[in-house]
Amino acid sequence: MSWACQKCGRRFLRVNQRHACGTGSGEMLLRDRSKSLANLYRRLERTVRAFGEVEVVTRNRYALFRTTRIFADLTVTRHALRVVVHLPRRVNDPCFLKAGPSGKRVSHVAFVATQRDLRAIMPYVREAYELTAGEA
Repeated sequence: MSWACQKCGRRFLRVNQRHACGTGSGEMLLRDRSKSLANLYRRLERTVRAFGEVEVVTRNRYALFRTTRIFADLTVTRHALRVVVHLPRRVNDPCFLKAGPSGKRVSHVAFVATQRDLRAIMPYVREAYELTAGEA
């Protein structure tokens, strides 16, 4: 069963889930960032949105990618995107710097500084998306 905020229309799994109304702006997230970093973020967002119904919530230098649950999030650093992918299992792939439990999921951290880095994590981002999309 899902719940929609009457004020902003965002949908959540838990009734009356605490949140900040609105989803922010990708352009604000990228303000004063290098062109290459902005292009990486835009490609990531475009690819994720092509998976299906995805909400992207941005605040300051953070972005959350969610269906009714967050499946990936990122922080824009000076030279890379710090992407965290929430999977149902631990993955041993060199694209991830570390992994650890996060509730019922395992959070995997990757720094994405090149198109190659982005290509390496995208199958896992898709897997995380499909997991949460199936829960809705």
